[in-house]
Amino acid sequence: MAKILIIDDEQLTVDLLTIYVELIGHQALSALSGRQAWDKLAYEEPDAVLLDIMLPDDSGLDICRKMRSEPNTKDLPIIMISAYSPPMTAEAKEAGANDYLAKPIRMDMLKKALEEAGVQ
Repeated sequence: MAKILIIDDEQLTVDLLTIYVELIGHQALSALSGRQAWDKLAYEEPDAVLLDIMLPDDSGLDICRKMRSEPNTKDLPIIMISAYSPPMTAEAKEAGANDYLAKPIRMDMLKKALEEAGVQ
């Protein structure tokens, strides 16, 4: 069972992704802002991160870049998520994300993205 950190400012999205993560056999952790995410990363060691691009206190793209520059998170699988239209796939990849999922996210899409990122 992997630990997946969900970083999204919309509680409904966090709740839905938590259900999906648990249904596919993993443990879900959550943060509703960039600050909460960094606090969580200080004492948790997730196996992957689902990271929203639009957060109230920081850009998910900036958080992704910073995670790639930190020794303890540089290799952590990061899947960017967003309802932003048009999709920001290229920007997410440039920031270091392993994958990008457009909202609304389906459970089969999430499972496939996690598997492709090496999360079992």
